[in-house]
Amino acid sequence: MKSAAWGGLALMVVWLVYSFFVHSPWWGYISVFFAFMMVFCHLAALYVEKISSAASRKLDLLSFVMGVHFIVAIIIEAFFV
Repeated sequence: MKSAAWGGLALMVVWLVYSFFVHSPWWGYISVFFAFMMVFCHLAALYVEKISSAASRKLDLLSFVMGVHFIVAIIIEAFFV
């Protein structure tokens, strides 16, 4: 669903701006990066699906990998804060 993916991307941008104004430490941006890339890759997969289903599957797989990295980054950041 493209509208949900666009909403997720907007949420990631808001989270990034919030993290910037709160002055979080530099490692606090790692989880934001992985979350942004997860949403961006999924959104790109939705738009590429009409052109190439193989590319869409690879982008969705990359989105999944970024999601796993996001969860790991959140767990690691919890120990440093």
